[in-house]
Amino acid sequence: MKRKQSKIALATVVILFIVAGLMSFLGGSEAVSVFSRYNSNQDQTTQQDNQTFSHNQQNGTAENSGGNNQGAENSQNTEAQQQESANGQQDQTAKSQENQQSDYRIDVDVTEQIVQIYYQDSEIKQFTASTGANNLTPLGDFEIQNRGEWFYSEKYQQGAKYWVSFKDWGVYLFHSVPMDEQKKMIAEEAAKLGTPASHGCIRLEVENAKWIYDNIPQGTKVHIH
Repeated sequence: MKRKQSKIALATVVILFIVAGLMSFLGGSEAVSVFSRYNSNQDQTTQQDNQTFSHNQQNGTAENSGGNNQGAENSQNTEAQQQESANGQQDQTAKSQENQQSDYRIDVDVTEQIVQIYYQDSEIKQFTASTGANNLTPLGDFEIQNRGEWFYSEKYQQGAKYWVSFKDWGVYLFHSVPMDEQKKMIAEEAAKLGTPASHGCIRLEVENAKWIYDNIPQGTKVHIH
């Protein structure tokens, strides 16, 4: 009887081990299955996150592009406004010069060697001058152009102060009596004032050349006869 009970107990233990092993086996498979499903879900979530990030990047790029385009448009608008302002200032300057042009005119008499300045048709200044020797000063109607405080000609070894061009933008000038390279007056040339002596320009005493330089605006009419 005791031997039979022992066998039954042994069989029970064996069955329990077998059941435990099966349960362990089934539990491991289920864990693997659950783990696989978890990984699959994680992969799907990662793909979705990647797609969302890519979409956001595209939107961000588009927004940046739009911002850059807007910045370029703003820059162009600013430049256009600045250009309009500059044009307006130029127009005002031109109108101002036109008003001044109507007030002044210069008359040069090469026979008498004098320069007359008129303001609103009234003579206000008369200067003794030296025009070109051998009729080198051009005759006709001209306009005041550019100007400068000093020039020196290596060709003629002479310079002059307060030059104001009336033809060919720096070729034919009103200017002071001739000076050397150290800006000292050349006495023998200054003594010729009142007679034709220049290379085509119109020489004046230093203070008279400076007066024209300081007061006569660009565009003023010049008549030489």
